[in-house]
Amino acid sequence: MCRRLDRSIGDRLSGVRRTAKVLVTPRKSKERLPPPSRQPLPDPRRGTSIMPGTVVERGTKQTGSRGNGPGGRKLDRGEIVPLTPKQSARLAELYAEFGGGRLERYAARKLMNYGLRRARASELADDIAQDVWVAVARETTKPLMAADELSEDERRIFLFGRVKTEVHQYFRRGSTSEYPIDWTDPVTCNTLCSVLPGGCARTALPAYLDAMVAKLPERERAALLLRLEGMNMRLVAEHVGVSYPTANRLVETALLLIQIDNPELSADPVPLETLPKWEREELAGMSAAQRAALLRMDETSRRALLLHVGQGLNITEVARRLNVPRYQVLPVLGACATALRTLTADDMEQAA
Repeated sequence: MCRRLDRSIGDRLSGVRRTAKVLVTPRKSKERLPPPSRQPLPDPRRGTSIMPGTVVERGTKQTGSRGNGPGGRKLDRGEIVPLTPKQSARLAELYAEFGGGRLERYAARKLMNYGLRRARASELADDIAQDVWVAVARETTKPLMAADELSEDERRIFLFGRVKTEVHQYFRRGSTSEYPIDWTDPVTCNTLCSVLPGGCARTALPAYLDAMVAKLPERERAALLLRLEGMNMRLVAEHVGVSYPTANRLVETALLLIQIDNPELSADPVPLETLPKWEREELAGMSAAQRAALLRMDETSRRALLLHVGQGLNITEVARRLNVPRYQVLPVLGACATALRTLTADDMEQAA
C-alpha cells in the first residue's frame, strides 16, 4: 500500500517536472545572418572574374602602374629590354647625330666645372655618356624613343639635359671617393683659394713670358694667369669678381695686348695688296708699327680696330658695320685700342 502511494506521488512529481520543463521559456539566442556572398569583380582583360584581396587582384594593380618600360611597365634593375626594329633605327639615328664624343665632351666640361682635373673628367665622362645611352634605350616610352618627330633643339635638350642630370647624380652620391688634398697642386689650390690664408699658389712663368704678362692691366693679367693655370672660366670669373662673359673678354683682351706688343708671336702678316680698298686706305694713315701689328691680327680684330681707331666708330657701330655680335668686338675695343694708339716710331723696329 505504501509502495503504491510512493509510486503515485513520484509519478505526479515527474509530471510536474515535465510540465515545468515545457512551461519554462528558453533563452532566445541571437539570430545569425548568413555570410554575405563575395561577388567577384569582372576582369576586362581576360573576361573572367577577380576576387578582391587575392594575389590576382594585387598583380592587376601592380601591372597598372606607369613606368618607362614597354607598355608603361616599370623596369627591374638591370633588366634588358628588347627593342623593336623601329626603336633600333631611331637609336642609331640619335647616336649618329649626337655620338662621336659630343656627349662625352659636354659631360667633361660639366665635371671640370666641379673642379675635376681634365684627365679624370674625361675618363668619367665616358662612363656617364654610356649610362645615358643605356637609359635612352631602356626608356622606350620617353619622347626620344617614342615620338616620331622631334626638332634638333628638342633632341639636344633631352640628351644634354640627361647628361647634366647624370653629372648631378654622381656628385649627390656622397663622399664615397674621398682622397687627401694635394695643396702643392696649383689647380687644386686655385679651386680652394678662398679657404687658403696665404692665397693661391702660382706657377712660375719663364722670364720672357713674365715680362710680357707684367705689362698687362691688373684685371687682364689676373684673368690670364688663372686661365694659364688650368682654371675654368667660371672659376676665373669668380676669383676676379666679374661675370662669365667679362672674364672671357678679359682673357681675350690680354692675349690681344700681348699680340700687339709682341707681333713676332703672331702669325705671318697678311699681304697688304690682298686687303679691301678701305682697309688699305685706313692702314695708310697708321704708323709703321701700328700697320705691322694690325697686319698680324685676325680679320675681325683688324677691321674692328681700323673702324674704331681710324674712323672713330663706337662699339655698337663697329658691330653693326662688321655684322657680328657686339660681344665679339668688346675684347678688341678698349684696352687694345689704347695700346694700338700708343705704338709709335720707337716700336717700329720691334713690331717689324
